[in-house]
Amino acid sequence: MLIDFHDPQLENKLRALEQLYNRLRETGEIAPAKILSLTDTGIRIGEDASMLQFYVEVYPEELPPFNATTQQAVSDPSRPKFAPGHTIYVKYDPKNPKEVAVDHIPVEAPVRVIVCQYCGATQTLAEGQTTCNYCRRPLEA
Repeated sequence: MLIDFHDPQLENKLRALEQLYNRLRETGEIAPAKILSLTDTGIRIGEDASMLQFYVEVYPEELPPFNATTQQAVSDPSRPKFAPGHTIYVKYDPKNPKEVAVDHIPVEAPVRVIVCQYCGATQTLAEGQTTCNYCRRPLEA
């Protein structure tokens, strides 16, 4: 889809949305949200990002879960992190919960791989794990 960025209506709409999202990121309440669906709007941002529309289910602490739609520019290399079923964090307006902005994605803990000094098994360690998955002997850090 070819977007005419010189179209004043489109430019004004995008600026208004960005102002809303910036306000929400500054003053909104944070909550986890599950991505239910994702749509590429066809708007490219620079050479390596697209404007995506998110349909999410938000899980606030103080309110029952609710569904909302929002948009966010996402770089092409980051796009796999934003798939249906994944969790992201959003900021929402408690007075108008349908106003939602993507805040951030969860940071994944790095995977730790170790070789057991006793049995030689290479394994991925779970957080807090101190014994070998195979021989059950203590692992050296």
